[in-house]
Amino acid sequence: MRKKFYNNKKKRPVEDAYVPNYPKEVLDKPIAELGLSQSVLDTLTKGGVATVGDIAKRRMREMYRIQNIGKKQCFEILNKLKLLGVEFRAEEQAPTPAEQNNAGKGEPKQNGGKQVKDKQGKNKQDRQIFQQKPGNVAETQTKEKRNHDKKVKKLDGVNKSLNDSLSKMYAGMTINEIIMGKRVRPNFAQEPVKQKLTPDSIVKFCRKGKWGYKDWKGNVLIQPTFQEAFQFSEGLACVEKDEKLGFIDTKGEIVIDYQFDAACSFSEGVAVATINEKTGYIDKEGQWVIQPMYDIATPFVDGKAVVMLDKRWGVLSHDGNVFWR
Repeated sequence: MRKKFYNNKKKRPVEDAYVPNYPKEVLDKPIAELGLSQSVLDTLTKGGVATVGDIAKRRMREMYRIQNIGKKQCFEILNKLKLLGVEFRAEEQAPTPAEQNNAGKGEPKQNGGKQVKDKQGKNKQDRQIFQQKPGNVAETQTKEKRNHDKKVKKLDGVNKSLNDSLSKMYAGMTINEIIMGKRVRPNFAQEPVKQKLTPDSIVKFCRKGKWGYKDWKGNVLIQPTFQEAFQFSEGLACVEKDEKLGFIDTKGEIVIDYQFDAACSFSEGVAVATINEKTGYIDKEGQWVIQPMYDIATPFVDGKAVVMLDKRWGVLSHDGNVFWR
């Protein structure tokens, strides 16, 4: 008796033929040479990302499909890519209502009434709008350096030696990293020292891309519902929902509503918080004790914090006075 064989194999999706329009030597550069933090580097490697080209062919929203890659990690990667003149693949533009109404009505197109399309079926004209035009990376970097030098010359009455040292200290760091108190990059060649857990310890954990908290024995205290979460400090923890940050207590109840664009854990009774691109300090009731006016601010340590305003660095005290350098 003949056996019938059926082909139940699913058809593989057609692979995206998009190739980033950057020099080949840049796209072939290993991600290990980007200077990423070790945690992000390990995460990308586990996600099958090996070269700059593997990143450049993805849109930013596609990076979120890699486990443990979120908005904070994407901006760290983007900052490193920009040093090479590279960016993520441009997001697709949604058609306007007028374009949707005119779709299929045979409107005249360019090139003799024919719409020129590439292999992916997208208009070349549209691709040129969102794709970065090819250029000389070295020339671009030279122009940026020239513009930077002009801005430095305009600084008046500023201690340039202090400004240079602080700028080097925070070079390549995002505003979130700076206000969270990471003044220097950690040395990943050394094993990080793990803090010993105690019965009062509350540890954050991630499940299916969401963050929550457990006790020292691993029992879930607060269910993982947050996009981002920071360690508890002085009884409160900074968490993120819908791309806004607020603060919760140890029971998971919201104490300070989600309203900030960036924030960090409490230190010496206040927390750094950013709103509308300006940074200040709030108390545990969410009231501004130092109004948001600075471009950059760090947490208080031993009664002092570092702030920057209009390219000028200073040392801030709890009473709001700044010693400008």
